[in-house]
Amino acid sequence: MKLLKKLLSSIVILFLVLTVFFSTLAVGLFVYGEVSGQQLIPEFHTVQDAKRWLKSVGESTNIPLLSSYLSSIKTSDTPSADVTEQLQTYDSEFYPYFQMLNADQKIVYAQLVEAVEGCQDSLTMSVYGLDYEAAEDVWEAVFYDHPELFWLEESASFHYYPNGGVTSIDLHYNELADNLEYHKSLFDEAVNGLLGQAQQYSSSYDKEIYLHNALVELCEYDLHASCSQSAYSALVNHSSVCAGYAKAYQLLMMRCGIPCYYASGWSGENHAWNITQIDDEFYNVDVTWDDGTHTFIFFNRTDADLAGTHQRMDLSLQLPACQGELHHNTEPIPPIDINALSSGS
Repeated sequence: MKLLKKLLSSIVILFLVLTVFFSTLAVGLFVYGEVSGQQLIPEFHTVQDAKRWLKSVGESTNIPLLSSYLSSIKTSDTPSADVTEQLQTYDSEFYPYFQMLNADQKIVYAQLVEAVEGCQDSLTMSVYGLDYEAAEDVWEAVFYDHPELFWLEESASFHYYPNGGVTSIDLHYNELADNLEYHKSLFDEAVNGLLGQAQQYSSSYDKEIYLHNALVELCEYDLHASCSQSAYSALVNHSSVCAGYAKAYQLLMMRCGIPCYYASGWSGENHAWNITQIDDEFYNVDVTWDDGTHTFIFFNRTDADLAGTHQRMDLSLQLPACQGELHHNTEPIPPIDINALSSGS
């Protein structure tokens, strides 16, 4: 009987030793697999899922080794020569959102533009450590800085490492991407037609007026417009919502060499308008709301003018303050209290 008890005790001890050994080996292989290029770290669609997974394995004595490794790895994708060169072209005068990003975010920004131009389904992060908010800021900066990417949808999906770092971004495109070259030709034809007319004016201010009036006459506001978050909807389909108006105006002004930014905010609901720079001064321009009244009520307005109707949000808070005086109140504006107006966005 004593011999049997000793034998059973030995078996139990051996079992415990083997359990500890293979648990340690499993974590070691987990880390080794990542080093050797095998994606053994699960991906997640939400930060909450990633954090829950990390918490579930957090009691393991080997997790500090894993966490230390996760904080230092880089993905295999590195910036291409085109991306590196492109980083030098995004000057603050025309790409303000790019300038709001840190060095790592700027690399991902340039890669994201390259990915959208090639209609890639996803982008694997070349910079490890960007959390959801940082990665979302990059995506938002690209969407706001580049109205010419009219086939890009307004949303994207993010995948995560267990510690919350973003591993990749899934890109979504509207139906125009299915026959992109054809739609690019229609888009370019519409843009070039308006630019040809705008070039007859010598001053930036006169071009600004012409393009404002052209969009008001060309486009109709329609909540059900196709591809409504794109400049294409306003310029080619002649039917859009505030985002389409703002992107169309931004693109036309930029092509005329006039700084013009996409501003996102709140006007009773989510809304978009523009901030323009004319003769070194900044102004708000809301073509959408002027289209509703066919006036210049929301043309070249200061932040004080629109304090009760337009509140910037997110990255748009960092755009220049609009306090221009030279071209303020120079157009025939009827005596209407702007803050008392109620208009859809």
